[in-house]
Amino acid sequence: MIKTKKFQLTKKEYFMFLVRLELKRRGWLFAFMWIFSAIVLFTGKKDSFSFFIIVVGFMYPVLTIYKYWSFANSKENKIIFKERQYEIFPDRIISRMGEISEGTIDVQNFIKVFELKDLYLLYISKGQTLFLPKLIFETQEDENWFRNEVFLKVKNR
Repeated sequence: MIKTKKFQLTKKEYFMFLVRLELKRRGWLFAFMWIFSAIVLFTGKKDSFSFFIIVVGFMYPVLTIYKYWSFANSKENKIIFKERQYEIFPDRIISRMGEISEGTIDVQNFIKVFELKDLYLLYISKGQTLFLPKLIFETQEDENWFRNEVFLKVKNR
């Protein structure tokens, strides 16, 4: 069992995590849209369909990023930014949010995991995720234990 440091996500950190996840998933689409729109802009004829392609190609990625910014700054998501701490066991994770609440999640309930350079994500459902920044682990040994005993076991199921 390991206990993490107490941590609190900021709106900016949460927004950047969301954007990085979106770019990992659909970065190729955004790049394709921008390149195709640029080609149409500089080589295509100037009719209404070309104008539509250019506007959609440049605006869709921008509007997607705005959607995530709006979501991260929504007052309805303030629980995401509460201070929390985890106790991690090989078979369960106990989440504590200050003095407010405590919850236990069995490791077998995680459906998917994902790793970024500085973050572990454990998906409970498509819309519910535990964010575990790597800096919350007390030592490198604690992070390695978590990675081997929990993260990789879920990943390899």
